[in-house]
Amino acid sequence: MTPHLADTPVLETGRLTLRAMSAQDMDKATAFLMSGRSGYMGGPYSHADAWEHGCHLIGHWAVRGYGLFTICLKGSDEAIGEVGPYHPVSWPEPEFAWGLWDAGHEGAGYAAEAAQAVRAFAYRALGWTTAVSYIDPRNAPSIALAERLGCTLDKDARLPDLPDWEGTLVYRHPAPADLDLAADTAGGVQ
Repeated sequence: MTPHLADTPVLETGRLTLRAMSAQDMDKATAFLMSGRSGYMGGPYSHADAWEHGCHLIGHWAVRGYGLFTICLKGSDEAIGEVGPYHPVSWPEPEFAWGLWDAGHEGAGYAAEAAQAVRAFAYRALGWTTAVSYIDPRNAPSIALAERLGCTLDKDARLPDLPDWEGTLVYRHPAPADLDLAADTAGGVQ
């Protein structure tokens, strides 16, 4: 039996299933974190640090009651990335984070579809009224996604108190009242 987090929601969109990260995802998550693709989020990590970061993401669910979802194509339980509400203790405010683990999945709109669904979930189910996304200024695809999601650059927002974060861009997400949350969650929540 594969261990999993109990009572975590599963979100569905037209093409995706979003579920809590589990032990079965650790190999792919660790490989991503050890690769150059994680360079915009502090990587590449050593194997031990990547594994610990993956455990942190699973533990975030247990401590906060929410966390990053793994992105799976509908009909498959194989994770292709992560997306979701995230708020470590060192973050000054909640964040919506995302990442696709393989370049082969970029350009299909999966990250945008997943981000819209988790944002609607956080606004509805968690009662969030605002959130940001912290983005490395060299990460053009993430900047483009933030702008596609209606985010605006917030030069007054505080950064997490972490080393090497100077220059990080903070994109503010639109407030719930400014979004069509029903359209963003058309697939539903289980």
